[in-house]
Amino acid sequence: MSTITRRLFSSSSITRSTAFENTLPLDLSSPVHAKHLPRVLQRRIAKKVFQTEGELQSNINIQNPFLPQRLGRRTDSEITGEPRYHWKKPSISNRRQKQLLQFYPPIDLPISTKSSSSITSQSRPVKWNKELTINWVGQLPQKRLEKQISPENEILPEIKSLYSGRKQMFKGHKNERNREQKLKDRQVRLDGMEKRIREWRQGRNDEKARNRPSLPF
Repeated sequence: MSTITRRLFSSSSITRSTAFENTLPLDLSSPVHAKHLPRVLQRRIAKKVFQTEGELQSNINIQNPFLPQRLGRRTDSEITGEPRYHWKKPSISNRRQKQLLQFYPPIDLPISTKSSSSITSQSRPVKWNKELTINWVGQLPQKRLEKQISPENEILPEIKSLYSGRKQMFKGHKNERNREQKLKDRQVRLDGMEKRIREWRQGRNDEKARNRPSLPF
């Protein structure tokens, strides 16, 4: 078992994904306990709490590790004049976010662009202990939508993307990418396995008969 998979299965929050399916909608303003979060988020919170240990605070703001962080401002665009900023990538990669969203309910995790759930646009606070509450800082980026008129004269939003209409490349491992074709080839070989075994046995018996001496001594 890989290190990432071991970390995912090492917490008791995996069972919450099925336990809360039938209890939605929940009170999203109520904090979720830190023990229900993945270990990677627990370590991040513990590090921030340790840094502010001497300060008496009831709420601590932590940057959402699932979202990019906007830093200082750059020079404005020379073409459009729009302001531009420096951006920092999310601390947790998109691939790891997808893995966490598979094993933990999205309502307990910070908001992410990889989450297919549209329950809320804000992250739930985290209850670290009786006195301390953690708030995730960060908002989802505003997607640029353009209006398109449908044949029924309905206005439908469309996500403007550079790769819209193109086939998305599979970014998994090579064995995962070739797995479907490998299973098909294996099934083709299994379908004719009995015939090949029968022909091989017949050929072996014929060869023994040819090599058998004609004299009895």
